[in-house]
Amino acid sequence: MFISLFNLADAYKNGQLYAFSFRALDSDLSESIGSGFPHKTAKGSGELAYDTAPAGGRGGQEDDPFLDNEAYPTTEDDALVADLAPLTIDQNQISRDQIVYYTIEDGDTVSKIADEFGISPNTLLWANSLSGADYIKAGQRLEILPTDGIKYTVKQGDTLGLIAQKYKTDTDEIIVYNNLPADGRISAGDALILPGGRPYTPPAPPAPKKSSYAQKPPAISNANSNKYFIFPASGRISQGLHGYNGVDVASQCGAPIYAAADGTVTSAKTTTSRARLGASVYSGYGNHLRITHPNGVVTLYAHLRQIFVSNGAAVKQGDVIAYMGGGFEYVNGKLVRMEGAGKSTGCHLHFEVRGAKNFVLSR
Repeated sequence: MFISLFNLADAYKNGQLYAFSFRALDSDLSESIGSGFPHKTAKGSGELAYDTAPAGGRGGQEDDPFLDNEAYPTTEDDALVADLAPLTIDQNQISRDQIVYYTIEDGDTVSKIADEFGISPNTLLWANSLSGADYIKAGQRLEILPTDGIKYTVKQGDTLGLIAQKYKTDTDEIIVYNNLPADGRISAGDALILPGGRPYTPPAPPAPKKSSYAQKPPAISNANSNKYFIFPASGRISQGLHGYNGVDVASQCGAPIYAAADGTVTSAKTTTSRARLGASVYSGYGNHLRITHPNGVVTLYAHLRQIFVSNGAAVKQGDVIAYMGGGFEYVNGKLVRMEGAGKSTGCHLHFEVRGAKNFVLSR
């Protein structure tokens, strides 16, 4: 009896992967061998008919040479014929090089989804403009990159070297992963995957050095409207009297904040919350401190990026007590409110004077 055997290479044709089993077309031998797979049926001398479902690519075609009776001569009388049934392939076992999309299901978490697709949680967050503080929900559609890193659309004037430097990755890796020409030639509009890349974070403005005593801010130092107090920050008045006898002075985040007069720090509170309102940000003040002065007046300084004094500390007029905050920053590629910014829409100092007229208004 003639037996036709197929090797593994022959079992993968037209984007389909088939499993092996053999069935004798002789009824007696068929009963002794058997098969757990769907069987071929004979149609005429040496011809085979089959039904398949594609394992990811095209379906079966009538003119497929794989089915040519001359390629694999068999007859109904003397051959064992291979059953070719499509296999189900685990997607996670196959290397992919394309972006795919995933719809969140109940019980999913960022870490779980990232792990299932073999990427880091940060890569998943960056690709979907999310931060660690964002929530995901069932039905939400996520973009899944094929590897750790970020995607980038080339802009006019870009070079591969500048892109690699800006997004903290390697030029050669970009070339290899994106099948670019060896010289790294790119054009505006090209979509790239930057393996190992990270979102660009603009550098923060240089922070002034902390000093035990600071001179009056040059922009307002000559406006001595009050002999007892000095102005707490340089900048412009962005909002007049509001709240508890408060005034807003706008400038850059990181600008120094000065003690308006000698006194004692009676409260210094900070938070890591990015909320706008609520108890977690002290009813909107965010990071803030209070100084009680010898004349009984209390000054309050709110929306601070960093505080340098603590409860009970004695301060002198002009001491740098904090840096201005209240603005926004990039976290995981997304622009979010600074920690402790509180109820603020931009970099500024909210300055209150309790027990006296707010002298900032008289400048």
